[in-house]
Amino acid sequence: MRNSELSMQRAISPIGLYSAGVFSLITKELKTYAEEFDRLSERIDDILTECFVDTAFGEGLAWYEEQYGPVRTDCLTDDRRAMIRTLLSVGENDFTPQGVERFFRSIGFECEITEYPQFYELYILPEQRIYTRAEQDLIIARAKAFLPCHLNVHIEFRTADWDDYDDLELSFDEWDDLSMTWDKLDRYEGE
Repeated sequence: MRNSELSMQRAISPIGLYSAGVFSLITKELKTYAEEFDRLSERIDDILTECFVDTAFGEGLAWYEEQYGPVRTDCLTDDRRAMIRTLLSVGENDFTPQGVERFFRSIGFECEITEYPQFYELYILPEQRIYTRAEQDLIIARAKAFLPCHLNVHIEFRTADWDDYDDLELSFDEWDDLSMTWDKLDRYEGE
């Protein structure tokens, strides 16, 4: 017998109006209600688990990530929770270099930040991985939403470095003939 069914039988038993025998109609009706109450109880438990960052593991983590940063299913659950906790801890007084670094870490973007306060500029370089265009767009959108609007923020998503360019073994004239901007050059992968 389930908890909700037992609880309902105990509640109606003292009244004495209902015969709660094994095959009685009231017992069958209580079993029907109990199945739904048990299902609802499990769902409520799931919702309570997913509501809190420290216990969320499925849809709750995904919801937090959709609201506050990129969905990072490539990370371990504990790392995802740590990123969300960090992001939620960033406050209005965190517009310091350390606060900005903490913000970017919280969305899973490890980077090096160089600031030029006299020009109101930040230059941000990713530390390791290559980001897809969709990830880049999301990081840029999150940065714009978080950082003060008076800052000029330059996020450099380079896909190649000078060693990669050297490996192409193009002469200066060959590079010049390509008529590329620096942005296009950063994304150049050869032909």
